[in-house]
Amino acid sequence: MAFRTIWAFLWAICINEIAAITRPPGVFIQPNYEVYYKVGERVEMPCVADGEPQPKYTWIRNDEEFNPSGNDDRMVQLPNVGTIVINRPEDKDEALYQCFADNGYGKSSTIRFSLRMAKLDEFATAEPIIHSPNLGDPLTLDCVLPDSVPRPEFYWAINIKGNNLAINYDARITLDHEARLRITNVKAEDRQEGRAYACIALNQDVRKVVSGVPNFIQPRGTVETLHNVTYMWASPSDHYGLRGDEFKLKCIFSGNPTPDVHWTRTKGGAMPEGIKITSFGQELVFPRLLDSDAGEYECWATNTQSAQRAQSSFSIRVESRPYWTDNGPDDVEVGIGGSATFVCKAQSNPESRIRWFVNGVRFAKVTDPRVANGRFKVLAPDTVQMVNVTRDDAMVIQCNVTSKHGYIWGDSYLNVLSESPAI
Repeated sequence: MAFRTIWAFLWAICINEIAAITRPPGVFIQPNYEVYYKVGERVEMPCVADGEPQPKYTWIRNDEEFNPSGNDDRMVQLPNVGTIVINRPEDKDEALYQCFADNGYGKSSTIRFSLRMAKLDEFATAEPIIHSPNLGDPLTLDCVLPDSVPRPEFYWAINIKGNNLAINYDARITLDHEARLRITNVKAEDRQEGRAYACIALNQDVRKVVSGVPNFIQPRGTVETLHNVTYMWASPSDHYGLRGDEFKLKCIFSGNPTPDVHWTRTKGGAMPEGIKITSFGQELVFPRLLDSDAGEYECWATNTQSAQRAQSSFSIRVESRPYWTDNGPDDVEVGIGGSATFVCKAQSNPESRIRWFVNGVRFAKVTDPRVANGRFKVLAPDTVQMVNVTRDDAMVIQCNVTSKHGYIWGDSYLNVLSESPAI
């Protein structure tokens, strides 16, 4: 028994030694699909891979070879990794980038990502706007957001002594999803002692805030007019969201007294678990949209002025970016003469397209004789196989799953082990 244990221990050591001699590379740190930078501020594009021997790194920029160290002194590639640091980025640095790691036994790569300059323009200049609604009437303050990369956050504020104090929204004063301020019924207090209302846009990436045209509310009359509930604004009636994302529906109804808003699911089952009703009843929030959330919903509102009900209906569809149904294609280590199978199981809605790559080259354009000699087989759109592998067949296999909502990138390697050792 002791001899058998020692034999197994020595065998395991030998196998591990053989497996550790060489290994194709695999990228394990990479950027997001979009990287934003502020002009003049340091930005980093990470690219780190492992493998035996350690890989060397190359880059492409807009599908052309790119040498970061040969660009100018603003840009440097960190030692022993592919990560690029741009110390003083400029607008000319905007482009599509991709990093490759090659150690002679295969070439791994990051996703293809975009580097974009973040910006937030000023609002268009205009004269202050004065609104003179009757007390009790509804009022909408418009906001045309300025150009921004990425899309800005927005809110409304009151200007007090040169400072913008954010409005506390409630059931009567609220914000629609298009940055407009909605007042369901105007009250004398909305005059705000003659202070201006302003739409505010905020871009976190450039740490910049800009204010829109001043709006002044000067209500008319001394007695509020009472109104039945009336539709004011709602999310699109035929609407889709992406699986896994936060998703919101909102309904705003005017009326005086202020309407009470309610929600129901009219088709597709009971109201989903985990759903939230926020914004004083006006907003239905799905924290992580699921396929089962698709269906028909309705918001409705009443007030004490009349039994009349106003309502809005929604047909919700759930689409999705491509996503793995397992963990994506796995690395494969196989002995000489064996077969290696790579599976790219993914789903999306609408349906996606799968494309295979070998060492970063699209399969249809691969000229590598190891792949072109008939031993590399496409068994199905999502499955490929290498048969009768030889010691020289180490390589990196990749699959790209693309739909109109984006893509995912599977990067895995084929490592060929030597024959079993003799002791």
